[in-house]
Amino acid sequence: MRFNIAKTLVCAAALVALSAQAQGPYVGGSIGGTKYKGDDIGGLATDRTSTGGKLYGGYAFNPHIALELGYADLGKFSSPAGSVKGKGVFLDGVGTIPITQSLSALGRVGVFNGKLDTTLAGNDRGTSYKYGAGLQYDFNKQAGIRGEWERYRFKAFNTGTNTDLLSVGFNYKFY
Repeated sequence: MRFNIAKTLVCAAALVALSAQAQGPYVGGSIGGTKYKGDDIGGLATDRTSTGGKLYGGYAFNPHIALELGYADLGKFSSPAGSVKGKGVFLDGVGTIPITQSLSALGRVGVFNGKLDTTLAGNDRGTSYKYGAGLQYDFNKQAGIRGEWERYRFKAFNTGTNTDLLSVGFNYKFY
């Protein structure tokens, strides 16, 4: 009986030691193109593309699961009738699956508290969902580059406007 308890403790300590290597905080930022997927502004043809980006901080609980908190600016979209700007804060659960030693696929799902500022109707804020997928290439244990697609859903002005962000960014781990 003592031998089984000892083996169990050794295995548990080994698992904790292995997972401790991939735990800790990280930060990052990205920039890219955005695409507005909503009604035309003022009923007039709307330029649906812009430039956006995000800044985030995260915590990796193990090599495969992390939590990220960040701010996204999704650009400005215009028509002759006016313009709309989208931005907000998000909290995502991020899952990572290694493809090679340096390359990983990632998926994310979370909540987004977004604000739409319009020249026609003022501004409105609401909370909805967001999701995305991407790839991360790690140059070393600390630094990596990410390419991601994300869909941000705005719950404002009694509409469900979406904005997609296709971005490239840098990620730095403190562990």
